[in-house]
Parts: sequence; structure tokens; C-alpha cells
Amino acid sequence: MLAAILDIMEPIPEQRGAGRLILLNGASSAGKSTLAKALQAALPHPFLHVSSDQLVQAGMLPRRTSDGGAFDLWHQIRPRFFAGFHRCLPAFAEAGNDLIVEHVIEFRSWRAELARLLAGLDVFLIGVHCDPEELDRRERSRGDRRVGEGRAHLLLDRIHTFGPYDLDIDTTAGVTTDLVQDIIDAWHRRRQTRALRP
Repeated sequence: MLAAILDIMEPIPEQRGAGRLILLNGASSAGKSTLAKALQAALPHPFLHVSSDQLVQAGMLPRRTSDGGAFDLWHQIRPRFFAGFHRCLPAFAEAGNDLIVEHVIEFRSWRAELARLLAGLDVFLIGVHCDPEELDRRERSRGDRRVGEGRAHLLLDRIHTFGPYDLDIDTTAGVTTDLVQDIIDAWHRRRQTRALRP
């Protein structure tokens, strides 16, 4: 009897198609989180904000130990962690959620994997660019990033060289209301053929 009552109380999910994705790719400290939150507030429809940093900050990773414990195996865990993160994106979108995803696509193989996993979905890929000197300044100011991490993403990992974007933006001067509106306008005008393709 109780099970029948609980079944009646269970909300029926809204029937809709797959969600849309705005995917922000940029170096550490390029302003992706600030931009994602500003877009989330400005868009006329509800978007979920998704990032791998959120999972880390929630305590998903094993804690570092002084005697070389589980967290020191990060180099082994890391590929599986990001493979899982990439796979969660189509799951959320196919359930009907619109997403703003912030990411550092560090490898050409990651871009290819995302293109394969997100094939058939409405993905608007944005390159978030920022001057390396400004990245360094932000990292020093933040205090929670290794200074030089963002610069390494640009100059060593060459994260913006793996393929085209639907839109390129520069956040060196910060995330302004005008910049956010320009992105939303470009997203509304997006073409059927997109940059992220298998």
C-alpha cells in the first residue's frame, strides 16, 4: 500500500528533447567560472552549471596523506576521473537538461572524445582566451592555483589548437555585461553546423 502511495507521489519528469550545451574551453583562471555564472543568470532558460572543479571541491577525490596514500595516485586516477566527467555530460543533456560546461580540454584526444560523446546534441563551443600575464596575476590573487598553471595550458598544452570554435572571446579585461550579452546573441544566432564534430 505504501509503495503504491509513493508511486503516485513520484513526480513525472517533464517530457522534452535533449538539452543544449554551451561548452567553455579555456585555461585555468581565464574566467570560465565567472562567465558560466553570469551566463546562467542572464539566459532566459534554466541552465545547469557543470565543471570538474565542482566534483573535486565536493570531496570526490581521496584525501592526500602524509605517507603517500591514495591521493598521491592522482596520475593513475586522473584519466578515469575525466573519462567519467566527459561521460556524465551527455547523460545530463539526454535527460533534458540545458548545460553550461566549463572545462580545460587539455588534449586533442579529449576533444575527439567529447565530439564523439556529444554527437547529435546541440553543442556551442566557446574558446575563452586570456593574456598569459593576466592569468599569472589572477593565480597570484586567487591563492588556490599554482602560478603558471594557466600559462602552461596555453603554451605547453596548446589547448586552443585542437580545432575551431563556434565563438572566440577574450576575458583579459574581465567578464562584462556586454561580453555576456554578445555570447548570448551569438548563441541565439548559432548555425546548424557546429565546430565540435566527430
